[in-house]
Amino acid sequence: MSWKSEQNSSNIIIAVHGYNDYSNAFKLPAEYLIKHSIELISFDLRGFGKRSDRGEWFDLEIHLDDLKIFINKIKHDNPNKNIFLLGESMGGAIALSLANRNKDIPINGVILVSPAIWNFSKTNFFKSIALRSLSLIFPNLKVSGKGIIKVQASNNIEMLKELSQDEYFIQKPTFKSLDGIVNLMDRSYIDSIEFLKNPNYDTIMLIPIIDEIVPRKPLIKILENQKKNTTEISKLKIYVYDKNFHMILRDINGVIALDEIKDWVLEKKENLNSQNLSQILKKLKQSRFYHKLD
Repeated sequence: MSWKSEQNSSNIIIAVHGYNDYSNAFKLPAEYLIKHSIELISFDLRGFGKRSDRGEWFDLEIHLDDLKIFINKIKHDNPNKNIFLLGESMGGAIALSLANRNKDIPINGVILVSPAIWNFSKTNFFKSIALRSLSLIFPNLKVSGKGIIKVQASNNIEMLKELSQDEYFIQKPTFKSLDGIVNLMDRSYIDSIEFLKNPNYDTIMLIPIIDEIVPRKPLIKILENQKKNTTEISKLKIYVYDKNFHMILRDINGVIALDEIKDWVLEKKENLNSQNLSQILKKLKQSRFYHKLD
Protein backbone atom coordinates (compact mmCIF):
# COMPACT_ATOMS: atom_id res chain seq x y z
CA MET A 1 0.00 0.00 0.00
CA SER A 2 1.20 3.49 -0.79
CA TRP A 3 0.13 6.88 0.52
CA LYS A 4 1.46 9.83 -1.46
CA SER A 5 1.52 13.46 -0.46
CA GLU A 6 -0.33 16.00 -2.62
CA GLN A 7 2.76 18.17 -2.48
CA ASN A 8 6.12 17.05 -3.78
CA SER A 9 7.80 15.13 -1.01
CA SER A 10 11.50 14.52 -0.52
CA ASN A 11 10.91 11.91 2.21
CA ILE A 12 9.56 8.35 2.06
CA ILE A 13 8.93 6.05 5.02
CA ILE A 14 8.98 2.32 4.29
CA ALA A 15 6.90 0.73 7.07
CA VAL A 16 7.03 -2.90 8.25
CA HIS A 17 3.94 -4.22 10.04
CA GLY A 18 3.63 -6.33 13.17
CA TYR A 19 2.69 -9.96 13.85
CA ASN A 20 -0.64 -11.09 12.32
CA ASP A 21 -1.14 -7.57 10.93
CA TYR A 22 -0.59 -6.31 7.39
CA SER A 23 0.18 -3.14 5.42
CA ASN A 24 -3.17 -1.53 6.24
CA ALA A 25 -1.81 -1.07 9.77
CA PHE A 26 -0.31 2.22 8.59
CA LYS A 27 -3.44 3.78 7.11
CA LEU A 28 -4.09 6.11 10.06
CA PRO A 29 -0.48 7.26 10.58
CA ALA A 30 0.01 7.67 6.81
CA GLU A 31 -3.01 9.96 6.56
CA TYR A 32 -1.34 12.23 9.11
CA LEU A 33 2.16 12.07 7.65
CA ILE A 34 1.17 12.87 4.06
CA LYS A 35 -0.28 16.17 5.32
CA HIS A 36 3.31 17.04 6.19
CA SER A 37 4.73 15.94 2.83
CA ILE A 38 6.02 12.58 4.07
CA GLU A 39 5.05 9.61 1.90
CA LEU A 40 4.55 6.14 3.33
CA ILE A 41 4.85 2.77 1.62
CA SER A 42 4.21 -0.64 3.15
CA PHE A 43 3.87 -4.21 1.90
CA ASP A 44 2.51 -7.44 3.35
CA LEU A 45 5.26 -9.65 4.71
CA ARG A 46 5.21 -13.26 3.54
CA GLY A 47 2.51 -15.21 5.37
CA PHE A 48 0.40 -12.14 6.18
CA GLY A 49 -2.31 -9.86 4.81
CA LYS A 50 -3.56 -10.34 1.27
CA ARG A 51 -0.79 -12.67 0.16
CA SER A 52 -1.65 -16.11 -1.22
CA ASP A 53 0.64 -17.70 1.39
CA ARG A 54 -1.25 -16.01 4.25
CA GLY A 55 -1.14 -18.11 7.42
CA GLU A 56 2.17 -19.80 6.62
CA TRP A 57 5.33 -18.97 8.57
CA PHE A 58 8.61 -17.74 7.07
CA ASP A 59 11.95 -17.38 8.84
CA LEU A 60 13.55 -14.07 9.76
CA GLU A 61 16.20 -14.35 7.04
CA ILE A 62 13.53 -14.55 4.32
CA HIS A 63 11.86 -11.38 5.62
CA LEU A 64 15.26 -9.65 5.73
CA ASP A 65 16.00 -10.55 2.10
CA ASP A 66 12.55 -9.38 0.97
CA LEU A 67 12.84 -6.11 2.88
CA LYS A 68 16.31 -5.38 1.55
CA ILE A 69 15.13 -5.96 -2.03
CA PHE A 70 12.10 -3.74 -1.43
CA ILE A 71 14.19 -0.88 0.00
CA ASN A 72 16.64 -1.02 -2.90
CA LYS A 73 13.76 -0.93 -5.39
CA ILE A 74 12.16 2.10 -3.74
CA LYS A 75 15.51 3.89 -3.64
CA HIS A 76 16.17 3.02 -7.29
CA ASP A 77 12.80 4.49 -8.25
CA ASN A 78 13.34 7.55 -6.02
CA PRO A 79 17.10 8.26 -6.12
CA ASN A 80 16.79 11.85 -4.87
CA LYS A 81 14.50 11.17 -1.93
CA ASN A 82 15.36 10.38 1.67
CA ILE A 83 14.29 6.87 2.67
CA PHE A 84 13.45 5.95 6.26
CA LEU A 85 12.76 2.45 7.57
CA LEU A 86 9.96 2.14 10.15
CA GLY A 87 9.20 -1.09 11.98
CA GLU A 88 6.28 -1.62 14.34
CA SER A 89 6.31 -4.46 16.92
CA MET A 90 7.51 -7.59 15.04
CA GLY A 91 8.30 -5.24 12.16
CA GLY A 92 10.55 -3.34 14.58
CA ALA A 93 12.42 -6.56 15.37
CA ILE A 94 12.88 -7.24 11.65
CA ALA A 95 14.04 -3.65 11.02
CA LEU A 96 16.55 -3.94 13.90
CA SER A 97 18.03 -7.14 12.51
CA LEU A 98 18.27 -5.73 8.99
CA ALA A 99 19.92 -2.52 10.16
CA ASN A 100 22.37 -4.37 12.40
CA ARG A 101 23.47 -6.88 9.77
CA ASN A 102 23.78 -4.39 6.89
CA LYS A 103 25.75 -1.14 6.95
CA ASP A 104 25.08 -0.16 3.35
CA ILE A 105 21.28 -0.08 3.05
CA PRO A 106 20.22 3.12 1.22
CA ILE A 107 18.27 4.57 4.15
CA ASN A 108 18.62 7.82 6.08
CA GLY A 109 17.36 6.49 9.39
CA VAL A 110 15.46 3.85 11.35
CA ILE A 111 12.20 4.37 13.27
CA LEU A 112 11.35 1.70 15.86
CA VAL A 113 7.76 1.76 17.14
CA SER A 114 6.98 -0.53 20.11
CA PRO A 115 9.68 -2.90 18.78
CA ALA A 116 9.40 -6.57 19.78
CA ILE A 117 12.67 -6.61 21.73
CA TRP A 118 12.11 -9.79 23.70
CA ASN A 119 14.34 -12.79 24.48
CA PHE A 120 11.30 -14.97 25.13
CA SER A 121 13.02 -18.38 25.14
CA LYS A 122 15.64 -17.31 27.68
CA THR A 123 13.19 -15.63 30.06
CA ASN A 124 10.41 -18.22 29.58
CA PHE A 125 12.40 -21.42 29.03
CA PHE A 126 9.73 -24.00 29.88
CA LYS A 127 6.99 -22.12 27.99
CA SER A 128 9.21 -22.00 24.91
CA ILE A 129 9.94 -25.75 25.14
CA ALA A 130 6.22 -26.50 25.41
CA LEU A 131 5.47 -24.24 22.46
CA ARG A 132 8.20 -25.85 20.35
CA SER A 133 6.78 -29.31 21.12
CA LEU A 134 3.25 -28.25 20.18
CA SER A 135 4.51 -26.67 16.96
CA LEU A 136 6.14 -29.98 15.99
CA ILE A 137 3.11 -32.12 16.90
CA PHE A 138 0.32 -29.77 15.76
CA PRO A 139 2.02 -27.25 13.41
CA ASN A 140 -1.15 -26.18 11.60
CA LEU A 141 -3.52 -26.15 14.57
CA LYS A 142 -4.98 -22.66 14.90
CA VAL A 143 -5.03 -21.06 18.32
CA SER A 144 -7.27 -18.35 19.70
CA GLY A 145 -6.56 -16.55 22.96
CA LYS A 146 -9.96 -14.89 22.96
CA GLY A 147 -11.55 -15.14 26.37
CA ILE A 148 -8.33 -16.53 27.87
CA ILE A 149 -5.71 -13.88 27.26
CA LYS A 150 -7.11 -10.40 27.79
CA VAL A 151 -4.87 -7.60 26.58
CA GLN A 152 -5.58 -4.15 25.20
CA ALA A 153 -3.42 -3.09 22.26
CA SER A 154 -4.76 0.45 21.89
CA ASN A 155 -7.13 3.00 23.39
CA ASN A 156 -8.71 3.45 19.95
CA ILE A 157 -11.65 1.11 20.52
CA GLU A 158 -13.29 1.74 17.14
CA MET A 159 -10.05 0.81 15.37
CA LEU A 160 -9.78 -2.38 17.46
CA LYS A 161 -13.37 -3.34 16.61
CA GLU A 162 -12.64 -2.90 12.90
CA LEU A 163 -9.48 -4.95 13.27
CA SER A 164 -11.40 -7.80 14.93
CA GLN A 165 -13.62 -7.97 11.83
CA ASP A 166 -10.81 -7.53 9.29
CA GLU A 167 -10.55 -10.67 7.16
CA TYR A 168 -6.90 -9.94 6.35
CA PHE A 169 -5.80 -9.64 9.98
CA ILE A 170 -4.90 -13.11 11.29
CA GLN A 171 -7.18 -13.74 14.27
CA LYS A 172 -6.04 -17.33 14.93
CA PRO A 173 -2.35 -18.06 14.32
CA THR A 174 -1.01 -21.61 14.16
CA PHE A 175 1.35 -23.21 16.70
CA LYS A 176 4.04 -23.15 14.00
CA SER A 177 3.53 -19.41 13.60
CA LEU A 178 3.65 -18.77 17.36
CA ASP A 179 6.86 -20.77 17.68
CA GLY A 180 8.18 -18.89 14.66
CA ILE A 181 7.62 -15.44 16.14
CA VAL A 182 9.34 -16.54 19.36
CA ASN A 183 12.34 -17.75 17.35
CA LEU A 184 12.36 -14.52 15.32
CA MET A 185 12.36 -12.37 18.47
CA ASP A 186 15.09 -14.49 20.08
CA ARG A 187 17.41 -13.90 17.14
CA SER A 188 16.45 -10.26 16.74
CA TYR A 189 17.15 -9.69 20.44
CA ILE A 190 20.81 -10.56 19.82
CA ASP A 191 20.85 -8.06 16.94
CA SER A 192 19.21 -5.49 19.23
CA ILE A 193 22.03 -5.76 21.76
CA GLU A 194 24.62 -5.10 19.06
CA PHE A 195 22.70 -2.41 17.18
CA LEU A 196 21.62 -0.32 20.16
CA LYS A 197 25.19 -0.30 21.45
CA ASN A 198 26.37 1.49 18.32
CA PRO A 199 23.65 2.01 15.66
CA ASN A 200 24.68 1.90 12.00
CA TYR A 201 22.05 4.53 11.24
CA ASP A 202 20.39 7.47 12.96
CA THR A 203 17.59 5.87 14.95
CA ILE A 204 14.58 6.84 17.04
CA MET A 205 12.72 4.43 19.27
CA LEU A 206 9.17 5.07 20.48
CA ILE A 207 8.21 3.18 23.64
CA PRO A 208 4.63 3.27 25.02
CA ILE A 209 4.37 2.62 28.75
CA ILE A 210 0.94 0.91 28.60
CA ASP A 211 2.22 -1.99 26.49
CA GLU A 212 0.47 -5.29 27.22
CA ILE A 213 1.87 -6.99 24.10
CA VAL A 214 5.66 -6.68 24.49
CA PRO A 215 7.27 -6.65 27.97
CA ARG A 216 9.53 -3.75 28.94
CA LYS A 217 12.19 -5.49 31.06
CA PRO A 218 14.16 -7.04 28.14
CA LEU A 219 14.73 -3.54 26.71
CA ILE A 220 15.60 -2.18 30.16
CA LYS A 221 18.25 -4.88 30.55
CA ILE A 222 19.87 -3.92 27.22
CA LEU A 223 19.87 -0.22 28.07
CA GLU A 224 21.26 -0.85 31.56
CA ASN A 225 24.18 -2.76 30.04
CA GLN A 226 24.74 0.10 27.57
CA LYS A 227 24.79 2.62 30.39
CA LYS A 228 27.68 0.79 32.05
CA ASN A 229 29.80 1.58 29.01
CA THR A 230 28.51 4.98 27.94
CA THR A 231 26.10 7.67 29.13
CA GLU A 232 24.88 8.56 25.65
CA ILE A 233 24.45 6.89 22.27
CA SER A 234 24.72 9.71 19.76
CA LYS A 235 22.78 8.09 16.91
CA LEU A 236 19.95 6.80 19.11
CA LYS A 237 17.05 8.85 20.49
CA ILE A 238 14.43 7.19 22.69
CA TYR A 239 11.01 8.65 23.43
CA VAL A 240 8.74 7.26 26.14
CA TYR A 241 4.97 7.87 26.22
CA ASP A 242 3.12 7.53 29.53
CA LYS A 243 -0.41 7.40 28.14
CA ASN A 244 0.00 5.27 25.03
CA PHE A 245 -0.53 1.61 24.19
CA HIS A 246 1.31 -0.91 21.99
CA MET A 247 -0.38 0.30 18.79
CA ILE A 248 0.77 3.80 19.62
CA LEU A 249 0.50 5.19 16.06
CA ARG A 250 -3.17 4.18 15.95
CA ASP A 251 -4.04 5.37 19.47
CA ILE A 252 -6.57 8.16 19.88
CA ASN A 253 -3.69 10.28 21.18
CA GLY A 254 -1.20 8.80 18.71
CA VAL A 255 -0.51 12.19 17.14
CA ILE A 256 1.99 12.89 19.93
CA ALA A 257 4.23 10.09 18.60
CA LEU A 258 3.52 10.95 14.96
CA ASP A 259 4.62 14.51 15.65
CA GLU A 260 7.92 13.17 16.97
CA ILE A 261 8.42 11.07 13.83
CA LYS A 262 7.47 13.96 11.57
CA ASP A 263 9.86 16.42 13.24
CA TRP A 264 12.69 13.87 13.23
CA VAL A 265 12.24 13.05 9.53
CA LEU A 266 12.01 16.74 8.60
CA GLU A 267 15.02 17.45 10.85
CA LYS A 268 13.15 19.89 13.05
CA LYS A 269 15.44 19.03 15.93
CA GLU A 270 14.39 22.03 17.98
CA ASN A 271 10.96 20.43 18.46
CA LEU A 272 12.25 17.09 19.73
CA ASN A 273 12.09 16.28 23.44
CA SER A 274 15.55 14.88 24.04
CA GLN A 275 16.37 12.96 27.23
CA ASN A 276 19.56 11.23 28.28
CA LEU A 277 19.83 7.50 28.91
CA SER A 278 19.66 7.86 32.70
CA GLN A 279 16.38 9.78 32.51
CA ILE A 280 14.90 7.28 30.07
CA LEU A 281 15.88 4.29 32.21
CA LYS A 282 14.44 5.94 35.29
CA LYS A 283 11.14 6.48 33.51
CA LEU A 284 11.03 2.95 32.12
CA LYS A 285 11.82 1.35 35.49
CA GLN A 286 9.67 3.52 37.74
CA SER A 287 6.52 3.56 35.62
CA ARG A 288 3.88 0.95 36.26
CA PHE A 289 4.40 -2.33 34.37
CA TYR A 290 1.41 -3.54 32.35
CA HIS A 291 2.67 -6.73 30.67
CA LYS A 292 1.84 -9.94 32.56
CA LEU A 293 5.38 -11.28 32.13
CA ASP A 294 6.95 -8.11 33.52
